[in-house]
Amino acid sequence: MARSKPVYLSAIVSVALVLFMVGFFVLTALHARKLVTMFKEKVDIWVELRPDLPETEVSRLVGFLREQPFVKPESVTFITREQATSEMKKELGEASLLEDMPNLFRDVIRVNVDAGFLSPEKLAEWREQLKQDPAIADLFFEESATGNIERNIRKIGLLTLGLGVLLIFAAIALIHNTIRLALYSNRFIIKNQELVGASWDFISRPYIRRGIINGFWSAAVAIAALIGLLTFSQKQMPELKTLEDMNGTVGVFASLTLLGVLISWLSTRWVVLKFLKMRVDDLY
Repeated sequence: MARSKPVYLSAIVSVALVLFMVGFFVLTALHARKLVTMFKEKVDIWVELRPDLPETEVSRLVGFLREQPFVKPESVTFITREQATSEMKKELGEASLLEDMPNLFRDVIRVNVDAGFLSPEKLAEWREQLKQDPAIADLFFEESATGNIERNIRKIGLLTLGLGVLLIFAAIALIHNTIRLALYSNRFIIKNQELVGASWDFISRPYIRRGIINGFWSAAVAIAALIGLLTFSQKQMPELKTLEDMNGTVGVFASLTLLGVLISWLSTRWVVLKFLKMRVDDLY
């Protein structure tokens, strides 16, 4: 009986589709975490100063804050009460509302901190430390914003984990059925080889080798599609380029290649062994 050639195109496409979806969600989570980190590092923290501080004291505090290991040095900005009033007038758009009111603003220093430090507990502890300095009146930050960002990080992580697990199970079922259909036409050849004395390893070797090659092809198709999607997204939204993590992206692509090969290899081996274990009457 002549060996018929299994149709592997549907198997390659199915594996590529699953790998694309897995890669899409992983890359989304990777960029979303960096996006949340960027937002956290843009949360303003205000250090309120005592009234009528000499310039030497202001310079000392600015230098002190820039030396803190968790503070973004380039973000430390001194804002006088006059500058704050001027900004408020611009934002309100009705300067006359403030002209007859006393200036209630104080000189402040605005800072941003590293994302890992931006938590209500750490900021509250830092606030108490800063208030020990006689030149500092208080420290203010938007606690609700920091809390919401932390909750968003947890939600993104749990959502990505759940979707990833569901996609892996869906991949196993889809790929197994596709490969089983691809090898169905050769079920009699597989069984005949066993009947004439060929070992299971000898019979399954060419199919498994073909499955590994198909896994590489599937990964290549999925990676090419993901690169195209990333390129298109960056052209539409140039700010996404600042979030690009080359090492992380390469790691995702390498993992997708390994996953594609592993799933195709295991599925092909399982299907071939299943045919070998069947009785001749069950093949019909």
